[in-house]
Amino acid sequence: MIYESAVITATNTDVLNGTRLNAIPYNGTMTFDFLADLNNATNNWSLIIQLPNGDVPVDAQPVPGSNPALDGVLDERQLLRFTFPATVGGHFVVSLTETGVAIAMWRAVLSP
Repeated sequence: MIYESAVITATNTDVLNGTRLNAIPYNGTMTFDFLADLNNATNNWSLIIQLPNGDVPVDAQPVPGSNPALDGVLDERQLLRFTFPATVGGHFVVSLTETGVAIAMWRAVLSP
């Protein structure tokens, strides 16, 4: 199992770039979790996930805001989760775009 996570405070067009999951090292299942501290009209995050084959199943999806607003928390009751098959050598492009001033937490887990 490979686990990567980070708190981000500015737009990032490829959160997996530079991580151990930049290129999938073995076949398995990739799970992504996301949660922001805020999600309102002026402070929010938008999510895009592009699969290794080029498909974009998640496009401009709002990232939920935690209640209460907590920085860097992935509350299992509130987070946004996606799971996809992963194959050796593939690269998922995960883009988080910030509007206003908000903080997002993301986690990616590759399971065999």
